[in-house]
Amino acid sequence: MIRGMGKVTSLLVAAATVASLVPFSGVNAAEIKRISADDGTIYNAIAYKDGRAYIDGEINDDEEAYYLANGKFNKLEDVDSGDDAVLFGEKYLDISDGDYTVDLDKGTVTDDDIKGDTEDDAAAALRKKIKDDTDDRYNETEANTIKDSNHGDLFDLIPGAKYNKVWYYTQYKAAQKSIDKNVNGLNGLDVAHQTFNVFTDEKGNYIDADYNLGKVKVTTTASSASGTTLTKTDTIENTNDAYDAADGIINGTNISGSDKLSASVVQDRVLAQDKDYIYRLATVKVTITTGAAATISEINGVKIDPNNSNDIFKVENNGQVVSFKAIQKISKTQASGDVDDAKYAKTVTTYALSDKDGKKLDAEELFINTSGNIVTTTNYTVAGGKLIAYNSEINNNDKVTVRAYTLKSSSGFYYADEEDQSKEDCENSKNQGAAVQTDVDGNLWRLDGGYIYKFDNTDDWDKVYRVDGSFDEFSVYDKDNIVAWSQDDDVYSVIGGKQSNSDPDDTPVVKTGWVQATDGTWTYNKEDGTKATGWLNLNGTWYYLKADGVMATGWLNLNGTWYYLNSSGAMATGWLNLNGTWYYLNQSGAMATGWANVNGTWYFLNGSGAMQTGWLNDNGTWYYLYSNGAMAANTVINGYRLSASGAWV
Repeated sequence: MIRGMGKVTSLLVAAATVASLVPFSGVNAAEIKRISADDGTIYNAIAYKDGRAYIDGEINDDEEAYYLANGKFNKLEDVDSGDDAVLFGEKYLDISDGDYTVDLDKGTVTDDDIKGDTEDDAAAALRKKIKDDTDDRYNETEANTIKDSNHGDLFDLIPGAKYNKVWYYTQYKAAQKSIDKNVNGLNGLDVAHQTFNVFTDEKGNYIDADYNLGKVKVTTTASSASGTTLTKTDTIENTNDAYDAADGIINGTNISGSDKLSASVVQDRVLAQDKDYIYRLATVKVTITTGAAATISEINGVKIDPNNSNDIFKVENNGQVVSFKAIQKISKTQASGDVDDAKYAKTVTTYALSDKDGKKLDAEELFINTSGNIVTTTNYTVAGGKLIAYNSEINNNDKVTVRAYTLKSSSGFYYADEEDQSKEDCENSKNQGAAVQTDVDGNLWRLDGGYIYKFDNTDDWDKVYRVDGSFDEFSVYDKDNIVAWSQDDDVYSVIGGKQSNSDPDDTPVVKTGWVQATDGTWTYNKEDGTKATGWLNLNGTWYYLKADGVMATGWLNLNGTWYYLNSSGAMATGWLNLNGTWYYLNQSGAMATGWANVNGTWYFLNGSGAMQTGWLNDNGTWYYLYSNGAMAANTVINGYRLSASGAWV
C-alpha cells in the first residue's frame, strides 16, 4: 500500500487500480523520486521497455502469469504461475526450458522453443560455413559434427547480451596441419587442448578468436662475440607467424634469431560483450625457440623483471618464455582476409591485466584467486565504455564488490586502468539472491534499504528511486522500466510509462493508463488525469472508450459501421471466427459486407457480415463459394462451368 495513507484509503486505491504506472523524469544524485507501492504478491518479474513486463504473481486475488502492457495485466495463455521464465535475446522469455516462448514485444505465447531453435540454427549455419572453408585449420570430422546429435561439446551463450542479440562460443579441434606447424603453440599441448575458440552469431557469422593478437611489441636481447648487447624489437600480430628475435652467440657460435619468436593465446574465460565487441580473459605466452641466443627483455615497452613477484609477467626457461594474463577486446566484425580459410576478428586489442607499469592490479582477486585459478563467481558488464567486474557471492550475497576498468594504453603499453573499489550492501532474497542487476545498456543496479541505486561506472552509486523498505527483489530494463517487489510482504511497484514533469520525492503519484473499477470495467486515464473517450491508439493497438470512458468490447456500431473489440478491448482486423461464423474486418476495423478480395482471393460476406459458402445468387448471377469461403473460378462444380470471374456460364 502507499505508505503514509490510511488503511481504508489505501485499500480503495488498490481496488481501483491494477498497476501503478509511475510517470518519471530524469534523475541525478540530488533528485530522488519516491515510488508508491501496490498490494499484490509477485513471485517473479522481468521488466521490459515502454512499461511492459512479465509478471508472475497474485494480482487482485488471481494467481496467474501476466503480460503487463499499457497498465493492464493480461493473463498469458498456456503459461502458469510458477513456471520458470528466463530472458533470451532481445525480447523473448523461455518458459519451462523450451515448453513455451513469450514475446515481450507483443505479449504473445507460442509453443515454439525459440531459444533452442535459435541455438540449433546457429550451430547448423556455423557447421556449414566451417565445413565449406576451413579444413586446413579445423579437424574435418569436427567441422561436420559440431552441435549435432553426435557432438556434445561446448556451445554456450556469451554473457552480457541482456535484451540484445545473442552470440555463442564453442571450440573446434585443430587440424593436423595446424598442429604440425605449431600454430598457436598447439604442438606443445595435450590432445584435449589442441583446439581453437570460435565465436558466432545466430546466423553462423563467426570469428576465430585465437589468431589475431592486435599488436604485442616484444624486445629481445642477446650477447655478441665482443660482449656487447644486441637488441631486436618486433611486433607480434598473430599466433600463426614466426617473428625475429635478436641474433647472438652461444659457446662461440653465432645463432640467428630469424623466425625464432612467436606467441600463443589460451582462453581462460569469456567475460562479456557489447554491441560491437567480445571481451575475454586470456593467457598470452611469448616464446623464443629453444636453442636461440636471445631472451625477452621488454613487452610493449615494459621491462621484464623475473625477480619481481608483483609484476604481471611470469618468466620461464631462463627468460625465453614470458606469459601474462590479459583482457582481450575482440571485434565481432570479420576481417576482410582469412587464416587457413577461416574467418578471424577484424580488430583485437590485448590489454595486460595490470596497471600502466605492468604491476598486478589491486583487485586481481576478482579475476584470479591466490592459487592462480580463474574466479568464476565474478560477473562482468560493459557500460559507459568501461569493463565492470562485480561479485556478490564473495560477500554471501549481502554486499556487492565492484571495480570499473578503462582499457587504455600508455607509451605503447596496453593495460587495465583500475578505479577505486566499491563495496556496498544489497538486499538478499531467498529467490533472487543478491539484488544486483544489469540493464539493456549494461549499467549496474542494486536494491538496498528502500532505495534503488545505479552505479556511476567509476566507484560510487547514485540513488535513483525511493521504494518500499520491504522490497528485496527487482528487475531492470533501464532507468525508466523497473519492477520491484517483496513476496513476503505482498507489495510491489512498477516503474514505467511516459515522461512527466512532476516533482520528485513527495509529489503524489498521478494514476495514468488503464484503471479497473470494482465492477470489472476498464477506463483509461490520460496524463492530465481525465478519462479518454472515443478511439485510442496505444502502441499500434486501437481501443474504443464510450462516452462515460468505459472500454468497449464485442460488436460496436459507429455511424452505421460495425467494428469488433475483443475481450481485451483491442480492435479486431482480418478474419474473425465467432461461434463458428466467419467475419472479415478491414484494416480500418470496419466489418466487410458484399464481395471482398483478401490476398487475391474473392469472398462474399452477407448483410450481417457472415461469410457465405456454397451456391450464391448475386443479382441474378450464380457463383460458388468453397467451404473455406473462397470463390471458385475457371472450374466445373457439379457439372456447372464457372468462368474466370466466378460466374456460372
